[in-house]
Amino acid sequence: MLLLSLLFLAMLGSYVVHLLDETLLNGGFVQWIAVNFWPTYTMRMFFWFNAGAISVIAISNVLFDSLRGHWVILPLIWLAGFVTHTLTVHLYWSVRRNTYSPGLPTSLLYVIIFYLVIREGVGAHLVSGTDFALGTTIGIATVGAFLTVGPTLLFPKLMRRLTK
Repeated sequence: MLLLSLLFLAMLGSYVVHLLDETLLNGGFVQWIAVNFWPTYTMRMFFWFNAGAISVIAISNVLFDSLRGHWVILPLIWLAGFVTHTLTVHLYWSVRRNTYSPGLPTSLLYVIIFYLVIREGVGAHLVSGTDFALGTTIGIATVGAFLTVGPTLLFPKLMRRLTK
């Protein structure tokens, strides 16, 4: 179980590195989202969403470290959600718009950690197949969907309607 705790801690660390990438490279993720999808997106929105996410991820990790068992689902939700975000926003829209999405290289760290959780967690029976499937499905359907549909489709349309 120590390995899983370390992988989930690595996920949190990867998120912090990813946020630095999104903040510092190529004009920043906020500018990229504002130019490509959501003109009213601001650094303040980016900050508060990510501050909240860091807190909830840390709490998820602490709950898993403390209680073990089915609590593995909580960090899996975040990991699967971020892998979805990597594939749908960072990779897909970089290719589709033919522009570099700040955060793309470091978001691949989530994919590596997800692979290691599958190989070393599920493969070694540290995580049950049911818990893995549940955490992954919930992560894709909630965090992944929110991070994909929100900034690229839903929020820009909503903001255009509100400002008309």
